[in-house]
Amino acid sequence: MGRTKEERKASKKAYSQTENGKMFNKISDWKRSGLVCDNPEDYLTIYYHWLTSTHCEKCNCEYTEGNTKYKKCMDHNHNTGLYRNILCSICNINDRVDNTSGVPNISWNKRDKKWTYAKVIDGKTHYRIFKLKEDAIKYKIEFEKQNIYIN
Repeated sequence: MGRTKEERKASKKAYSQTENGKMFNKISDWKRSGLVCDNPEDYLTIYYHWLTSTHCEKCNCEYTEGNTKYKKCMDHNHNTGLYRNILCSICNINDRVDNTSGVPNISWNKRDKKWTYAKVIDGKTHYRIFKLKEDAIKYKIEFEKQNIYIN
């Protein structure tokens, strides 16, 4: 007779706590978020780079654990799916440049078919949606002019 549902669930949970389980889950999350690699070994290379990375490759801040503004993020191009680097969550959001817009913090949302403006301010994401790219750019200019303390 096979294992019960509870036994299968416990086994799956136990596996997810192993090093291989953590790696599998992290790479699966990246694939769901759009990361694309031509070669399966590239996922492992990126994972080990992510695992050993201790500081943001842009601002050089030290990463923190948990859901914080300096947590470690895998940065990739959302249009092509190609890996770029490992960043803190602030740099990952603030340096988002979409090839279709060419403007930092403004990107095309393929699912909603709308333009988004996103910027992290004091650890919170300021986020707005627009039908037109021009409206998003106007908003960005006005918002950042009013909030000149934002880097």
